[in-house]
Amino acid sequence: MAKILVVDDSNFQRNQILRAIKDDGYEIFTAENGKIGFDLFEEHSPDCILTDLNMPELDGLGLLKLIREKNTDVPVIVLSSDTQELTAEKCKNLGATDFMNKPFKKDQLKAVLEKVFQ
Repeated sequence: MAKILVVDDSNFQRNQILRAIKDDGYEIFTAENGKIGFDLFEEHSPDCILTDLNMPELDGLGLLKLIREKNTDVPVIVLSSDTQELTAEKCKNLGATDFMNKPFKKDQLKAVLEKVFQ
């Protein structure tokens, strides 16, 4: 069973993601900021990470940097309401696997995850 870490400071958004993928057979862990997310990353070694960008304590870019500093190639999918192409490019330059705009469509998220786990 693939493990997914969902990191978002919005309880609403975390629940939206959980509702979208809960029946797909993943083991899912959640965190409300990048600091907690990084601790869960180290503890559970997820197979994929879904993260927001704008969060307290440690934002999504900081989380992505820390994960890549561990020399891991775990897929990181950034979900953000920031629609600037520069932001998406910055994420990809830091090693993000994909960048999705919020609000996301359930089918779109499922398709990205299917591609990650092929």
